[in-house]
Amino acid sequence: MIKQSGINKKKIYLTGMLTGVLLALSFPPIPLPMLSFVAIIPLLYALDLKDYKKPFLLIYLTFFIYHGGVNWWISSWRSETDPFLMLSGFAVWLIHPFFFYIPFGFFLMFRKKFGLNIALWLFPFAWAGFEWFHSLGELAYPWLTLGYTQIFNRIWSQAADISGVWGLSFMIVLVNVIVYKLILRYNSLNADKNKFGAFIRVPKVQILSAGLLLLMFIPMLYGAVRLPQYNHSKLLKENKSIRTGIIQPNIDPWKKWESNVIRQIKKHEKISDSLRLASGKLDLVIWSETAIAFLNFEFNSDHKFAYIQDWIDSSDFSLLTGFTDIYFYKGNKKAPQSAKPLFGDSSRMYDSYNSAIVINPAPYNADTQIYRKMKLTPFGERVPYEEQFRFAKKWVEWGVGISSWAFGHKQSVLEIKNERVNTNIGSIICIESIYPGFVKNFVTLGANILTVITNDGWYDFTVGPEQHYQIACMRAIETRRYIARCANTGVSGFITPTGISLIKAPQYTSIGIAANLPLLNEKSFYVRYGDWLVYFCSGLSIIFLVISFFKKTKKN
Repeated sequence: MIKQSGINKKKIYLTGMLTGVLLALSFPPIPLPMLSFVAIIPLLYALDLKDYKKPFLLIYLTFFIYHGGVNWWISSWRSETDPFLMLSGFAVWLIHPFFFYIPFGFFLMFRKKFGLNIALWLFPFAWAGFEWFHSLGELAYPWLTLGYTQIFNRIWSQAADISGVWGLSFMIVLVNVIVYKLILRYNSLNADKNKFGAFIRVPKVQILSAGLLLLMFIPMLYGAVRLPQYNHSKLLKENKSIRTGIIQPNIDPWKKWESNVIRQIKKHEKISDSLRLASGKLDLVIWSETAIAFLNFEFNSDHKFAYIQDWIDSSDFSLLTGFTDIYFYKGNKKAPQSAKPLFGDSSRMYDSYNSAIVINPAPYNADTQIYRKMKLTPFGERVPYEEQFRFAKKWVEWGVGISSWAFGHKQSVLEIKNERVNTNIGSIICIESIYPGFVKNFVTLGANILTVITNDGWYDFTVGPEQHYQIACMRAIETRRYIARCANTGVSGFITPTGISLIKAPQYTSIGIAANLPLLNEKSFYVRYGDWLVYFCSGLSIIFLVISFFKKTKKN
């Protein structure tokens, strides 16, 4: 520990909280990724002061700033905002910083039992394991994963196809640790006229410096090799492609559930027809999340799509669209606790699902293809663990027609089939795009292309939609797949396997865009081997945690 007499607590808090500020400034859409490589150092310094006795308050304040600086937009801040949405945004802001006690709790325990040196080396493992753990369960919220700070560092971030975004986080924290160790080593030298010269001659300093250079430049060399392999023109020549159209209708999400559904469908059809006339034949047209809300039970429950099938047949393309799927429990099939009675009739229990459907043109339309969303937005779409807290459900349901969705139970790809193309797509719905392992599973199941359908209109004129788009860019790198992202009000666009936008539609505009997207078959190292790194990091951290319970406290 660093010894310091007469600690000025105010300065210590300001020093530690500087970490929160630097992390927030390094997060997209702010293009300052290099800040994250030194952002954690102030907090490590503040926690290392021998006489400072309130580390958890400092950790909370630091990540309160980080969360607020990055996710302030969750409360929406529009005049139409539902009060529950705004309150839930504040609740997340207040509660989420507590989760960051986990990696720092490991660090403080390791420092107490093994000393600062070992604790610092173990910290990147604890952090990566924590981030992965924070992506599990109904309270998962991996939005603030450190690796996302590097999405604008395009060459360096290509290494995500090996370990996922978790590997980038691991390296970021490790860089912070090495720089901090170098600072400690420099400060430990006796002051003289040639202090720096003596510093660089220390063997441990040379080893640490070499490690730091390797961490910065090896990913860059890897990226320099990989980027040309995914040149768009090259991939178009070497692979079959699918002509894809994205329809961005720009419908006010607050009025959407009260407006005429047929009129909304007609608007989508009109933009689709205009895009087809302007860009030629399309193989696939994509509409956004819940583009088709509740039309009628024949359409949404019985899946009789004759109303829209004729238009698809005449247009001669396949349609992927967001869809409200309603399932009635019939006969002796027992309804789960998530089910609701129709108009209070307990004999007609149903569940509603935020879904994606594919409707292929005749004669390729034999099977109804539906994917039901499996990762629901906490509180926005479902009360976490609501089966255990059903008494509280009615207090926190969102009043705009979209809360209390049921979980989908099977992750599956959807088949796009018409006279020009036959391929599988992974249809990711909204917040599902922030889960690396979940998205890579679509590729494991055979998806040659990925799509993201979302409605980020609740957060218009904030940085939220752009952050969500940039996170999808990381999924493209990890899986080495093209992503077609369709958002109601934006951000919509086509993303290449290098995380670079091919075409990006302007926000808050009714527009259609089209592009030829190569259908890729290669499976990246991350797709093939998944979360191998964080399994190792978590295991190592737990092993040392168990050992620490039986080890005497190390004397400083």
